[in-house]
Amino acid sequence: MKRYETLFIVQIDLPIDEINSIIERYRAIVTALKGTVIKVEKWGKRRLAYEIKKQSNGNYILIDFAGKSAIIDELERNFKIDDKILKFMTIMKDSNVDLAAIEKERQEADKPEAPRAALVFESRESAGPKTEAVANKDSVPSEPA
Repeated sequence: MKRYETLFIVQIDLPIDEINSIIERYRAIVTALKGTVIKVEKWGKRRLAYEIKKQSNGNYILIDFAGKSAIIDELERNFKIDDKILKFMTIMKDSNVDLAAIEKERQEADKPEAPRAALVFESRESAGPKTEAVANKDSVPSEPA
């Protein structure tokens, strides 16, 4: 059994319930062919590097799964005939996977994310009071010059 990641882009103007039904359809293809879906990530709306089918934005979705290469063939066949899919790409992450490790990772992915802890930063210019800032993955505190 091999491990794969498939990233596909759906049209930007689709409602969320239709996007969820598309995800479930492709998840069902993986499980019907005796594959194991490890996680599904919705990356959200992003700008495309170039226009595809007269679209400049799209919703990115990543499916991480383990299975045989027949799953890839079936997924890509369905992607090609689905008008709502703008682009897709599949990569092989690992050629030999352990089912116990995959099951553990699936359980980790199903757990809700823990709240981020507050970090305390001290100013370098003065030995004054400490300031608190909440860690955010999108922002990095800048250091004084």
